[in-house]
Amino acid sequence: MPKNNYKALKLDIDTLQKKLAWYESFFHNASDSLFIIQPDTWNVLDANEAAATLFNMSCDELIGTTIPQFSRIFRLLDQTTSPKILSELGLTTPDGKEIMLEVSAKFVRIDNDKLILAIARDVSEQNSMSDKLIQADKLVLLGQLTAGISHDIRNPLAAVNLNLQLLQRSLTAESIANTYIEKALVGVERIHRIVEVSLDFAKQAVMEFERINVNYLIPTILELAGVSIKKKNIHIKLELGENVNDIKADEKQLYQVFINLITNSADALKESGTITIKTYNESLHKNEERGYVVIAIEDTGTGIMEDDLSKIFNPFFTRKPDGIGLGLPISQRIIHQHGGIIDVESKLGIGTTFYVKLLSFVE
Repeated sequence: MPKNNYKALKLDIDTLQKKLAWYESFFHNASDSLFIIQPDTWNVLDANEAAATLFNMSCDELIGTTIPQFSRIFRLLDQTTSPKILSELGLTTPDGKEIMLEVSAKFVRIDNDKLILAIARDVSEQNSMSDKLIQADKLVLLGQLTAGISHDIRNPLAAVNLNLQLLQRSLTAESIANTYIEKALVGVERIHRIVEVSLDFAKQAVMEFERINVNYLIPTILELAGVSIKKKNIHIKLELGENVNDIKADEKQLYQVFINLITNSADALKESGTITIKTYNESLHKNEERGYVVIAIEDTGTGIMEDDLSKIFNPFFTRKPDGIGLGLPISQRIIHQHGGIIDVESKLGIGTTFYVKLLSFVE
């Protein structure tokens, strides 16, 4: 081979190797998760660091695994005339975490093989926040409707109550009609209580924010919730974190939230059990000082049925015979007004944990 041709060929090879290194660097350092998927087998032929992080494993571990959920992406690509599709895909990672991905995908041909190139973003938190905003809008509309209905009920209810009492006074103590009137008055009192609680739900309280350390609230909360706790053989276990950050909150509103949650926990226990209250700091991101202060209330009660778990923050939803179903919606609204989050996890027959997350105070 002529010397000049050899130099030209070596230069071409060096250029190709440099370009290959660039493309590999772009692929593996991309901020979005990149996958190359084999159709039919749904094997991951290649993936970048972001994709591996998404699945909480190394690239070597991820490559070769099977992701059958990509079959839906394949069907969408196969049925459309568009070269690219955008869809959402729900996945469960190997460590059991459920995530929602926004996936942009297209077919690519490599060595005559038709493969799927997918670019994915984790939108789980974004979807969760959207759901919370929708729920907040629903609560506002329901509050307005409830206020109007409650005001309309108040006056005729007061008239019914007054006339029943007058009728009762006109009867002798031995009259059998007294029994029916007593039952009617109990019903009127229950309706009155529902109306008052509904008006509280509809009312937008004026918040008075101050700097608070949640650890100092716990003794007073337990004292105020003492009636519910003392009804049963309940052991209160405190695991209050050291150096828990301060928060900026309305103290009275927080009392209402935590008394309601502790009362619910006490109601979920049969005759005895444990309620554990934990406080700790939780970072929003790695190496970021500001984050959440978490107050977790855990019980060893009956737990919540899986079908009910998505409904417990819906107004007027309750499984309690004498419940109204506004305690949790009101608590959720108060926490949202504080810029916080209230989450729940529960296992039937094992217990329930509510996590109240409030932003740390920043000077």
